Amino acid sequence: MKKGFTLIEIVIFIVVFSFGVMGIMYVFYNTFGKVFDPTIRLKGVQVAQSVMEEIYGKAWDNDTYYSDSGSIPLSIANIGREEGSDNISAFDDVDDFVKCASGYNCPCSTTEYRSEDFGLTPNYRVFIKVSFAGIDSNNNIYEICDNATDFKLITVMVKYGSNYNNESYMIKTLKGNY
Repeated sequence: MKKGFTLIEIVIFIVVFSFGVMGIMYVFYNTFGKVFDPTIRLKGVQVAQSVMEEIYGKAWDNDTYYSDSGSIPLSIANIGREEGSDNISAFDDVDDFVKCASGYNCPCSTTEYRSEDFGLTPNYRVFIKVSFAGIDSNNNIYEICDNATDFKLITVMVKYGSNYNNESYMIKTLKGNY
């Protein structure tokens, strides 16, 4: 009696074994390819929080410091850069982060920055929107684009990389005229 394998048995084994290895490699590829996603997400949220803190630390409006009561009349409140500077360190109120095509008083528009502009982790895109806001009877916050109110809604959205990976991290807050 001869012991061993025939050529056909060896070929069948190689084919079956190859398909098994390909299946396992496919699972590893999909798993290990996404290992850094939690780190990217965490850094994205941290970028959004840092930018929001920087914006929230600014005055409510450019004229806030010149008022006796600490708040300004709504007739002179606006959204947009008063100074015309593109230097983030020169911004003195929350709506200076919105760059308008008209240059002045353009609520409900969004401006894109790079995270490097704020001295933060690179490869993140930061989208900033500042608009007037209202609060309804159910305490829901809504955006107002045509009237000045005593509240400004600040929205910071962060996306990663050049293709944005279809993920965004958004933080919203209100700043009051006080």
